[in-house]
Order: sequence, then C-alpha cells, then structure tokens
Amino acid sequence: GRKNTKPIERQAPSSPFSAPACGGASHTWTPDRRMAMASAARLLARAASEALGLPSAAARWTTTRTALTTHHPLGSSSLGLLLAREARLAQATTTAAAAAFSSSSGSSYPPHITLDMPSLSPTMSQGNISEWKKKEGDQVAAGDVLCEVETDKATIEWESVEEGYLARILLQDGAKEVPVGTVVAVLCEEAEDVGKFESYAPPEVGSAASQEAEVPSSSAEAPAATDDAPAMSLSLPPHTVLGMPSLSPTMTQGSLSSWTKKEGDAIDAGEILAEVETDKATIEWEAVDGGFLAKILVAEGTSDIEIGKPVAIVCEEEEDLKAFKDVTAEMLEGSGAPNTAAAAATPSPPPTMPAPEEKKAAPAAASFAPATKVGGRVPASPLARSIASETGVDLSLVVGTGPGGRVIAADVREYAESAPALQQQQHSAAAPGVRMGDEYDYVSDVYEDVEVSQMRGVIAQRLLESKQTIPHYYLTIDCEVGDLMRLRSSVNASVEESPAGKAGKVSLNDFIVKASALACKDVPECNAEWRDDAIRLHKNVHVGVAMDLGSLGHSQGGLVVPVVRNVQLKGVSAISKAVKDYASRARPAGGVDGKMRLAPEEMAGGTFTISNLGMMGVKQFAAIVNPPQSCILAVGAVRSEVKKDEEGGYRDAKVMSVTLSCDHRVVDGAVGSKWLQRFKELVENPLQMLI
Repeated sequence: GRKNTKPIERQAPSSPFSAPACGGASHTWTPDRRMAMASAARLLARAASEALGLPSAAARWTTTRTALTTHHPLGSSSLGLLLAREARLAQATTTAAAAAFSSSSGSSYPPHITLDMPSLSPTMSQGNISEWKKKEGDQVAAGDVLCEVETDKATIEWESVEEGYLARILLQDGAKEVPVGTVVAVLCEEAEDVGKFESYAPPEVGSAASQEAEVPSSSAEAPAATDDAPAMSLSLPPHTVLGMPSLSPTMTQGSLSSWTKKEGDAIDAGEILAEVETDKATIEWEAVDGGFLAKILVAEGTSDIEIGKPVAIVCEEEEDLKAFKDVTAEMLEGSGAPNTAAAAATPSPPPTMPAPEEKKAAPAAASFAPATKVGGRVPASPLARSIASETGVDLSLVVGTGPGGRVIAADVREYAESAPALQQQQHSAAAPGVRMGDEYDYVSDVYEDVEVSQMRGVIAQRLLESKQTIPHYYLTIDCEVGDLMRLRSSVNASVEESPAGKAGKVSLNDFIVKASALACKDVPECNAEWRDDAIRLHKNVHVGVAMDLGSLGHSQGGLVVPVVRNVQLKGVSAISKAVKDYASRARPAGGVDGKMRLAPEEMAGGTFTISNLGMMGVKQFAAIVNPPQSCILAVGAVRSEVKKDEEGGYRDAKVMSVTLSCDHRVVDGAVGSKWLQRFKELVENPLQMLI
C-alpha cells in the first residue's frame, strides 16, 4: 500500500474531482480507499466485458465508468473521483467504448485512455499548463498530481482519476489557452507499452472511432497529417507564449504603447515588459517569470489587441534565441492565418487614371472628384504638398494624374484655378436665385479625425450599453447648503492650525459623498444592482467619484471613477484624504500623457456613483447610470437665490440642485424620491453626518 494515507477533503461541488454524497455531505477519500474502489471497478468491468463480449483489456479501461454509473446504488455523484472527467464520459455507451478501445476498431495501439484538459472552475473554458509533475513513462496512481493548470481563477493541481503509466504528453509546459476537453496526454495500462505511443497524435474532431489513432508504422507522417497537433510546442525549445494580459476587470482589448524590453534581452520576474493602454489607463506590464525575450510578435503602437492574443515569446536559455528568429504570430495561431494576413497586406490597386480626352472635356468635374487615400494619406509629390499648403487646397479633393494616382504639382494648380468657379456654379445650380456671399463661402471644409483611444472606446461602449439596456428615469431636488458651507469653513479653519495644514482641508464634495453613503444605508434599494434573476442589495457603500482626466492634465481627456470603499464607516476627513490621493495618482505619471498610477482594482466594485460638475458652473444635469449600479447622483453648482424668511422678509439662500438617475428595474420612483429626501435632510442639517 501507499505510505501517505492522509485524508483529502473534497467539498467544492464545482470541481470535477469533488464527490458530494446524495445528501450533500462531503466524502473523505484516502489513497487506500481510492485503490480499493479502483479494484472493485475492475472486477465489475471484467464481469461487464464477459456479458458484452468485449476484450477484457478494453473493458477494464472503458466500461468501468458506464457500468458503475448505471449499477452503483449511489450513482455517479458518489464515485466522482473514479468516474469523473466530465458527465459526458459517464454517459458514454458501451458500443462507443468498444469502438474506441477494442482491437476491432482498427487501432494497433495498446489499451489506453486519453486525458483531456479538465474544467477546474465553474467559469473555466480554457486553461494553461503551468508544469507537468509527471513525466513520460512515470507510473500514475489515482489521486496523484499530474500537472498544475492555470485557470481563470487560480493555479490548481490536476489530480489523476485513473491509474496506469503516462505514455505520451501532447502539450508541454507553458501551453496556453488550451480549451476544456482538448486531449493533452495519454495513459496506458502496462509499463512495457509506453514506447509504442511515441508517434501518437490526437484524433481530429469528428473522426470515426477507427481513425482515432494512427498506426505506429506510419509515425513519420502522423504529425504532418494532424492539423490540430501542437507542432509549435513540440518542435521549439522550452518557451512561454505571452498573450495580451487583462489588466483591468472590464478590459477586453488593449493597445501596446511601447516595449521596454527588446528581443534578446534577459528578463527577471517583476521587470517591466511593456506599457499597455487599457480601457482605464496606461499600465506597466510586469513579467511574472524570468527568461529571455525571444520574439516580439506585435509591434509597439498596435491598437485593439484582443485579450490573450500572442504578443511575445519568452524562452528559458539564451542559446535558444536563434530558434525563434522566424516564428510569427500566424504560426502560433494555426494554419490559414498567413494567407489571411497576406491578403490583408496586399495593397489595393491604384485608382484608374482618367483618360486624357475625358479630362479635356470636363476638367473642372475631374478636379473635384475625391482622391483615393492609401493608409489614411493622400499620395502626393513634395512639391504638390508645398503648393497645396500655400494655396489652402485640400489634397483629398484633388484627382492625381501621376503614377498610381499620385497628386502632382500641376493637379494642385489646376484645382486652385478652377475651384472657385466650379463651387459658384454648383452652388447656383443647387440653389437658383440665392444671393451669393463673399469669397469665404468657397473655403474648403477643414477637419481633423482624432483616433479613438482605448479608454474612449470603452467609455462609449459602456455608456451606450447603459442607455440601451437600463430604463433610466431622473429625479431632481434643490437643497439649501448654507449651513453645510459654514460647517465646512469652520472645519477648514480649525484644520489650518493643525499639523496637516491645508492638506487636511475638506471640500463640499466630501460632505456630499458622506451624505450619499448615509442615504444609501437608510434606503438600501439605491445601493443595489440588477442581476437578472435577483436584485443584490449591498450592505456596504462603495462610492465611485467621477474624475475628468482633461482637468487633471491629460490632453485627450477621458473619465475615470475611482472607488472610495466603506464610506458609511469613514469620517469626512478620511473621505477627503482618499479622494485627494486618487486625484493625485490620476494625473499624468512622470509627465506622460495618458499614463496614470491608479490600479484597475481601485476603479472597480463601486455600488453608487457621484458626478459633480458644479465646479464648472453647471447648474443641473442628468448623468448616465454606471452598470451594474442602479443609481448615480449628478451634482450642480451652488447658486444664490432670494427666498422669504420666517419673519416675512427676504434672505440670500445658497441652493444646490442634484439629480438622481435611477434604474427603474431596481428603484421605483417613490424609492428614489425617498432617497433624495434623506439626502436633502442630511446636507441641510450637516451635523447629522457627524453623529
């Protein structure tokens, strides 16, 4: 028996290796119990093979799952450690089993079983093979750790549910994005059969059972004939393919701003590989392992790179660098990609040059046909560009008569001479009888197309999704904030005399954040989110504070919403300190436009959002709900209004308008109104916030 008999607890139903009993209790499986169950399984398999007329070797490996699942009184859930590897294996018919493993199938390989990439978490659809703990030829017992698999949640040990000998490893250490169910290894029954699987290649999807394995004699042709075989992993030195990382919770694609390492450079864990522009900010991408940067597959400046797409290769040894010199992304992605890339790279045919007689017959009309751009730039000679700049001619409106449709100097001069007359002719024809203006009516439209940044694209996508999927409605209320402003002045005056000095001052917005959190505690329906089959009421209030990047020094602007957590437990000074820290780190890091020091997790997990445009003089506005939240508060500027006092006279009142945008699926109108009333009570009686 095995020496290590320490019980192993299995309590996570989501794991394919867990085995909850019918009543829901967990089982404690020891290695001895595993071996006993395996022996019982074989005895039952032999009996089944005799009844079905199957060879005993095949039955021992294939019929066990079906037979035990069908006849065991506790069913497959109590035998998960032996019968798992997905429910589909438990449902396999004995006919399919016989076809797959019997000698009548035409396969000359000894009895064996293929090991598929398991589903090790409820949301796992693919995984990475971090490290094999067994090597080819090693004996494997039920419960042994085969390898470590990196899932979408964590790195998990993959335990064997079978016993035998590891005959073939098809995907080596470092294999990335392996879909669940993909064959990654082969297990055989006898040690002397290991060498017979040297040329084994996984079957193609949809092939007949008789075609699942190639005859060993044709081993030289097997790898070439199998399109799905992981040739790159087997033919190159040990390496890791680096995919575009997900650096924020909402990131689906990113842009490679710059590589900080070049090909051939040594890499240590923790060093910066590149700067990646996400939907939130420009973030430094740190290496998690050491090695050498063997190949850069995606050049810096490339935009809209999907998460997981290969961007670089790291090898283990410096002498292996030359082996990756000619490797391309298309080779890693599979066949067909090179042709696609070649087709995309093939330039479009040059625009057809107008016939000379056509140009003579209608020179003005030809001159006003738009030019064809190549790569976003109109092909033109340097002299033509110089003349166009001096005369104010838009080259995109000029037809080129040079080679390949290139705009030459004569084309620009002809356009400049005929443009005013033609524009006047076209304007008169379009609107007869209309009095013409001065010469400025004929100036060409001038505009600039600004490339959409990663952040702007995601902002557009999320806001469009919000307006299309969330039934918004809006509630506005006026609050008198005179007492609140006097309290703020008093607090700041006392802070100036403290060691914190001006750094400890609080703003009106800090009080608004606090009042919003307290109102959410009293009206929890506004601190909630819609989840299709349930409404989640959050017990803690995490307030997102919208910040405009343009106001913080970024040229292209944008919006970030860092989250102040557990606001209901914080004082106003603590809230002020957190918001100031976020604003400081949202400014350009190191003076680099678009780069911030805010971490993605600091901009996730909010339950309520505040957008304040009061400092810009906006009186009142309606904000868009930030999914999956249900409410967002839009805060306007403080203004002076004349109101009657209790004595019949008049007084100067400081008034602030706020608008609550609500998701009607979660927050009814009466509930939203109740929240606003509580918020108004707090800001008009600010001492309640300090109790």
